[in-house]
Formats: sequence, structure tokens, C-alpha cells
Amino acid sequence: MGTGRATGRGGSVEGSTRVIGIFGDPVDHSLSPRMHNAAFRALGLDYVYVPFRPRQRTIVAAVEAIRALGLTGVNVTVPFKGDVIAHLDHVSETARAVGAVNTIVNRDGELLGENTDVPGFAAALASAGFRARGKRVLVIGAGGAARGVVHALLTGGAAEVVVANRTRSRATELRKVFATDRTRIRIETLEILADEGFLATRHLVVNSTSVGLHGGGFRDYAARATPKACVHFDLAYREGLTPFLKLSRAARRPLIDGRHMLLHQGAVAFRLFTGKRPPIDVMARAIGIGAKDRA
Repeated sequence: MGTGRATGRGGSVEGSTRVIGIFGDPVDHSLSPRMHNAAFRALGLDYVYVPFRPRQRTIVAAVEAIRALGLTGVNVTVPFKGDVIAHLDHVSETARAVGAVNTIVNRDGELLGENTDVPGFAAALASAGFRARGKRVLVIGAGGAARGVVHALLTGGAAEVVVANRTRSRATELRKVFATDRTRIRIETLEILADEGFLATRHLVVNSTSVGLHGGGFRDYAARATPKACVHFDLAYREGLTPFLKLSRAARRPLIDGRHMLLHQGAVAFRLFTGKRPPIDVMARAIGIGAKDRA
């Protein structure tokens, strides 16, 4: 892994170095600085990527600072992906549909909002050899991350998406946003995680909650009831496996951890920030993804 130290061209920060960052609270767990700085070094680009931790009361000022300080742009993570939208000059159709911006690019003082999580999720599935078309999927959680997942699954032609959430109201709101004639969207409570008959029909199970970051587990989830080829994808990542993926591994089901989505959404953001083709292999190694992990 890389050191995560800030580095411009030639490994040092110069007067010409351009700054890219990430807004989050918390943000110290993020692997994005390590990943992007490794990519800048590999291509000899005079950029540096640094973490910023604005608070809820200062996020508007933080967005304005992108313009005021001439930052090239920032990534945006929890809990600000929705908050920043109203303060941008332009927002892409995808980001608007999902209701979340995770990438802000400064174009000569105009701030453009994009959501690279949607193509990042789709690319992570594709790199694992999974095609959504015609598949039946369970998505755990109904927050902003789940919206990006559902958008990608609908675009990919999934046959059915079941959204399981602690409260039905939030999941019902998600279904209203993404209602379509092509893909059936069902709403369930978390009790569905113990329904072995239902789980036996799934091709993909996605955890979009933050349980993996804050401890806890999925004690009632009957992972062994899913088909042997059912892919388990946790959007969260941490050192070692998350509680959700520990159950998946114990059941010997194929799994994808959140670093893969981080990698692919970061690659899209890298191109938006720099205009350069991202060095995917370098970025993957920087966050601990080896060649065999990407096969």
C-alpha cells in the first residue's frame, strides 16, 4: 500500500500544485487520498488529494471554498452527498435522479455536481463478472447509497429489486422515485433477511447500510439459504471483512467489498478531475486490491 502522504509532481507540493479533496464527517477512514495520490505519482501529475472534515453547520461555506480557493474539485461522502446539491451551479441528470452528489468539479468557477457511485457500482459488478440483466436482487437499506444502487440496477435491466429497510416509509419513498414498468421494485422490512424461501430466489444481495462501519452484525441473515452463486456486495469497507461479508464468506458465497466500488467510482472521478485516463491497476494496489481480487 502507499503511504497516503500528499504528493505533487516529483513527490513534493509546489506552488503550481493543484488541490483536490474529499468532504466527509468522519473522513479519517477514507482510502481515497491514498488511492488518488498514488495515481498522481504514477502519471507524474502536479496534483495533491487531501481530506477535509467540514461539519453540518459549515458545509455550505466548505462548498463555497472550492470556488474561493480555486480547488480543482472534491469528492463528497457521508453525510453531505445530499446537502451540497442546492449550492452547485449544475447537477447531472444521474445525480439529480439519485438525489446525491459525490463528486464536485470546479470549471473556471462553476461547480458541477456528478454521481460517480452509480457507474462505480455497475463497473464493480462487471469486473466480478456479474450482469444485472434479468436478475433478482435484494438491497438492504434505503438511504442515499441504496438509491445509487437501485438506479444502476434499473439501468442494467434487473428483473426485480427488493428493498429491505428498518422502516417501510423510507423504502416506499425510494420506490416512488424509481418506479418503472421494466423492473419490479418491492418493499420489505428487515425480517425478510431470515426468510429462507425468499433468499433462495436471489442472484445478488447488496448491503448499502453503514453497519460495517459502526459494528453490529446481521445475526438474522440466512446467508446459506441463498443460491451458491449468489453474489454478496457490501458497499462499506474497513480493515478486514465487514460483519455482512463475514457471514457471506462463512456461507462460501462470492463476495465483493466496498473497496471495489471505491476504486471504480474513483476512476470516473479521476478522469473528471484531471482529464486523464486513470491508472486503475495503480489505484487498486494502493487500496489493497490485488490482481486475484479483481479477477
